[in-house]
Amino acid sequence: MVWVPPGTLRVGTPADRVPRVADEEPAGTPTEMSGFYIDTFPYPNESGAIPTTNVTRDEAEQLCTGKAKRLCTELEWERACKGPDNSSYEYGETYRAASCGTGVSPAEAAKRPSGEHALCRSAFGVADMHGGVWEWTESAWGRGAVAPALGVLRGGNAVAGELVGRCANAIGRPSSKRSPTNGVRCCSGTRNKETVQLTVRGAPDFQPRRTPEALHEAWEPVLRPALGAAANHFARAWTWSPVPNEELVMILGCDTTEEPPTCALAAGRVVEGRPVLVASTAPSQASALPDLTRAGDVRHLRLRGLDPSGTFGRDVTYVYGRLEIGKESRP
Repeated sequence: MVWVPPGTLRVGTPADRVPRVADEEPAGTPTEMSGFYIDTFPYPNESGAIPTTNVTRDEAEQLCTGKAKRLCTELEWERACKGPDNSSYEYGETYRAASCGTGVSPAEAAKRPSGEHALCRSAFGVADMHGGVWEWTESAWGRGAVAPALGVLRGGNAVAGELVGRCANAIGRPSSKRSPTNGVRCCSGTRNKETVQLTVRGAPDFQPRRTPEALHEAWEPVLRPALGAAANHFARAWTWSPVPNEELVMILGCDTTEEPPTCALAAGRVVEGRPVLVASTAPSQASALPDLTRAGDVRHLRLRGLDPSGTFGRDVTYVYGRLEIGKESRP
């Protein structure tokens, strides 16, 4: 087993980092953890062995008890993965699919023997926390008003490797569920009592701001580098909540001193009381003020406008904290 010393775990993902699941992860909340032991590999904790799967959470706990150990809590698991520096991935801040073999289906990953990826090891020395099986923890899914029968699994694999391969990632599943992709890792020592208790606020929504000029004082210094001269006048603004616990401000900045005016779109969020730029378009001429509307699902918007070349549209999509702004399309 590996000893994980006492220290501060920053639970979840800070609001200025991506990818992030805003309605499932705290925003890097500092939490003091006591020391504990954790198995180096998934059960049966042997290099070269295929991890045990198809167990419920209770059966996973029995496996650990049979070895005079216990199930890890989800925050003990996260602490062991992030290491002393609270890194996003066990191997550092930058996603590398090859380090743990992430980015493949869970069914394929669950058949891998432990120890196959030598670089898949946290700074504490815990191996294969991602790239293989999902691992049951003792914890209940403490995120919003969800049935308490949901248990928490950590680690695992999926095609969305950059998202799932993060130490902060978790999924909630019925505790009675057996699956060929779900296994277990055991801990030992005094159990940490800290839990994830995340309040899920708000509902997905997109609404225009009636007085965009009121945003100018706070946001103009942040958006000027992105919008250029267009930041001199905020022509339109919107509040966008693509998922619960996430609120973005969308601002159309225009320079109306010229004809036709030059406009650009910028998006920002408030992080620890500070406005922060998230994404923006390059300034361009506009024969009429562009408008931003929903395009089906609230995570998808469309910027529509008219310039000297005719009408155009640009898709704006929210993807786990990132904003992806598409290229101009014309009819």
